[in-house]
Amino acid sequence: MISHPVEAAIVALQRNALATFDVYQLDRIDRALDELLRNPSSEATPAEYRARSAMGHAYEVLKRRKAITPLVSLEGAHTERGIGDREYPVVEILEWLRVEPRISQEQRTLLMALARGEDADSLAHREGLPVARMRERISRARKAARQLWKASVLAA
Repeated sequence: MISHPVEAAIVALQRNALATFDVYQLDRIDRALDELLRNPSSEATPAEYRARSAMGHAYEVLKRRKAITPLVSLEGAHTERGIGDREYPVVEILEWLRVEPRISQEQRTLLMALARGEDADSLAHREGLPVARMRERISRARKAARQLWKASVLAA
């Protein structure tokens, strides 16, 4: 069972992780989270001190790692740059759509069909509805999903 101080420290570190784009800082936060989860039931220290202490220990671990492992530039070996995965946000949204419990099954089916490339005309024909009615359903489903997405992102 995770104690309240440990839980609060974990939440604070996760918020910090969401707010940063620095790989080093993310490494520190990851190490700090590992440390917190090694002793999850301890209630001896308040959350803010626990998080700061874990971050300090993570700094020391990363400092030792840096001293042990020499920094090697990869520029000389490879000049080819990697390409970012532009489709990742789409995959993330589709996965969210698949598991989000607050979206009705009808809206989920409709939005998944749209994501597969279907359009209002083909969906209306398949369902035996007028195209205007299908566009209305699509609009309502998108609006509901947009509101739930915003709520879930803000809650995270």
